Amino acid sequence: MANQMKNVALVILFYIVFSVIFMTSCDQPKVTVFSNCVIPSFPEANSIACADGKITSIGKDLTGDIIINLEKGVVYPGFMDSHLHLLWYGKAMEILDLVGTKSAAEVTHIVANAYDGSKRWIIGRGWDQNDWEIIQYPNKESLDKVAVDQPVYLHRIDGHAIWVNSNVLSICGIDRNTADPIGGKILRDSSGNPTGVFIDNAMDLIKRFVPDNGKNDKRRQIINAVRKLNQFGLTTIHDAGTDIETVHILKELIAQEQLTIRVNAMLNNKSEDYQEFLSKGPDITDKFLSVRTVKIYFDGAMGSRGAALLEPYADDPKNIGLNLTDEKKITEKVNQFNAAGFQVAVHCIGDRANRLALDIFEGAGNQNSRNRIEHAQIIHSDDLPRFFDLGIIPSMQATHCTSDMYWIDERLGDERLHEAYPWQSLLQTGSIIPGGSDAPVEIPNPLLGIHAAVTRQDTSGWPTGGWQSNERMTIDQALASITSWAAYSMFAESYLGKIEPGYMADFTVLSQDLSTIDPAQISSVNVHFTIVNGKVVYKR
Repeated sequence: MANQMKNVALVILFYIVFSVIFMTSCDQPKVTVFSNCVIPSFPEANSIACADGKITSIGKDLTGDIIINLEKGVVYPGFMDSHLHLLWYGKAMEILDLVGTKSAAEVTHIVANAYDGSKRWIIGRGWDQNDWEIIQYPNKESLDKVAVDQPVYLHRIDGHAIWVNSNVLSICGIDRNTADPIGGKILRDSSGNPTGVFIDNAMDLIKRFVPDNGKNDKRRQIINAVRKLNQFGLTTIHDAGTDIETVHILKELIAQEQLTIRVNAMLNNKSEDYQEFLSKGPDITDKFLSVRTVKIYFDGAMGSRGAALLEPYADDPKNIGLNLTDEKKITEKVNQFNAAGFQVAVHCIGDRANRLALDIFEGAGNQNSRNRIEHAQIIHSDDLPRFFDLGIIPSMQATHCTSDMYWIDERLGDERLHEAYPWQSLLQTGSIIPGGSDAPVEIPNPLLGIHAAVTRQDTSGWPTGGWQSNERMTIDQALASITSWAAYSMFAESYLGKIEPGYMADFTVLSQDLSTIDPAQISSVNVHFTIVNGKVVYKR
């Protein structure tokens, strides 16, 4: 009997031990190893181990449950775009593409091909009169010739002006008696009649009549946009103006495990978009979606002469630009949002807008809020050190410089041209510069941004030596702008922007080491893999 009891006890003990071992092994997450790769930040290593979406170790010939061969690709922390427009980028894929057109006639030819005589709005974006053979704003008459009875609605490339035909003016009830709204301008002919071009807040007179996409359309556009962004090597984006419906769509995609990019959502400055969050504070519980920033527009853009300048435009002496939002309202919003735990990002392009925003932030005194100025393109020399001193982050887009350098001297004149895109000057004061694209205004390819940052040239190599070459970034600075600095600007520096154990397993894998090649070749480097949360979301 004693032996029987002993045997039973041994069986029970064996069962318990086996169960513990089995359960423990089941609870252990599978280890994925990304092998056969080059890691510039760990030159002795050739593999990275990950589990539960996080880096567990970096070393030589690591082993794991799943081995993914990166085919000698060069691994960087996942690239981030610190300023783009997610839904707008997705929409841009489905409307008329007017980018690169060389004349109003070329645009109208594209519109003519889209004309079908229906009541459907013909919508497009991307025209830029600065790139045309005759540099002047277009008019409604040229659109009327090809689509007189169908509404035509065309966004300028920067999103700060629209060009419409007479049919749209009729639908919207706009005529010579329609007043310019505050912060907006209706271009008019010599008789005072609208020409069909509306700048900044004047666009609102038209926008409210444009048919809106439904939720299913927005979902499709977001998914298509994310897929394309992954192809560019992007693992995280800062969405510069998110409506509440987009937030809900993103949450649904996360729940369905369909979102393959991390999103730092900057809520629109509209009560219907931010009110849900204002009372309960930032939503930062999910690593795929952060909602802790509100974006406010202060001025317009240089291309449409809506950027707010301290002195008049050199090519428009009676114009100092537009304030899209009243200073008092911005002050109130900064205090309100900061008090609720939100970062505030203010769109400022001209030197007057940048100075006034800095004044407002200084008055608020909320240095721990990591408030941002988006674009910060034209900065008076006196204001350069104030960004660092006040803890304000200048979020800038390198390709804006290389797009604007052909004509920006005409806007500013030679005496203040040094104020334009002063990257190195800002960095020398201690500031960081998170980089982005402002897509769809620019192509959201981070390699184009790196190339622009380190060369200040277009992809053909113009101008020789770089435009205001003293303001170029080093390759390390340019890489930091789309990794660690971008992470800091969204309060994610503890888990994004580096290849280190404990950080999220987000990687951009390139065909070449950017620090060892001729900077002129950066834009032609290929993305071989994009990895988010330890999973391959794109393979070339």
